[in-house]
Order: sequence, then structure tokens, then C-alpha cells
Amino acid sequence: MRTKLTRILLIVGVVSFVVMTGSIAQQPTKDLQQGEALSEARQVSSELAEKVRGLLLQEIGRGGFASAVKVCSEMAQQMTLAFNARTGHTVRRVSLKYRNRQNVPDEYERRKLEELYLLNRKKEMRNEYYEVVEDQGKRYLRYLKPLLVLPLCINCHGPKENISADVRSILAERYPEDRATGFLVGDLRGAISVTIFLSPTK
Repeated sequence: MRTKLTRILLIVGVVSFVVMTGSIAQQPTKDLQQGEALSEARQVSSELAEKVRGLLLQEIGRGGFASAVKVCSEMAQQMTLAFNARTGHTVRRVSLKYRNRQNVPDEYERRKLEELYLLNRKKEMRNEYYEVVEDQGKRYLRYLKPLLVLPLCINCHGPKENISADVRSILAERYPEDRATGFLVGDLRGAISVTIFLSPTK
């Protein structure tokens, strides 16, 4: 009975994560191409979050957090690569305190994550951030959806003394340079980052 209740609470926590990562409206753009790209960025970031959420829910239900860590390390990155191939955009999860080196932010993402970290501490952070940038003469929409630490996340990302021995063992084996622990509820965990190429303006 206790195990069943625990799993119900875990599912509630994951569903809460999806609600927390919903986007909010910002100032509308008069640039039609930019507006379409923004709509696409919102859609693909939400879709990726939903797919990863479903994967974690399935594995937590099957074998607990240790099982979820194993599958996440093996499949989440493959899922992201396949997602990018299908959409033609660059969509990925990034963090200043990353677990997988494939989630290391680029220079732009690092600056924005640092800004979001400060805004979150002041409780002024929005649910999304975007702007058009130029890089080597090309225009891109850069979009970030912040991800906050919820109670569920603490089981794998909280203070090490609060993480179960079996999960710690898997993390040590698969991520010997792991930086993604020590978080508290409400901290900025990272962001889903989307980069969409914009055609040159005439």
C-alpha cells in the first residue's frame, strides 16, 4: 500500500513539472517569420519535455528512480537527436550544473542561464525567454524554457546525502564528473534550448 501511494505521489510530481514548464505570452512580434519560429519553438520544447516526462514516468513506475536513471542516460539523448533530425531545429536540454556533457551550454546559453539564475533568485523569472540573434551573418531565433527543480527531482538531483545508495552508485558509474546534484526545490535546474534558423530579410 505504501509503495502504491508513493508511486501516486511521484506521478503527481511529474504532472506538476509539465504545468510548471508551460510558456507565458510575451510581446507579439510584427515579423511574421519570427512569429512562426516562436510558435514552433514553443511547440517543440513542450513536445520534447512531454516525451522525456513520459519516459521517466514509465521507468519510475517499473523500477523506481534507479531504473529511470539508467534509461535516461541511455535513451534521452538518443530521443533528442532523433527529435532534432525530424524537426530540422536544434532542441536540447542545457544546464550550468550538467550531468551529461552533451548538455553543456554554449556561450550564449551560458550567459542566459546565468541571467535566469539571478532572476529566479529574485522571483522575477518568466516561463520563457527568446530573441533574434545574428551569428556569422545569419539570423536565428534563440529560445529558452527554464526548468525548475520540483520535489520529485530531489531524488536524483538533490543533496547527495538525500539520494539513495543505488541511484548514487549508478550516477558514479555513468557520470563520474556529475555536477547535477545539490539542488533544492525551486532552484533553476536548466532550460530547454531551441535554435531556429531565420531566412535573410529582404
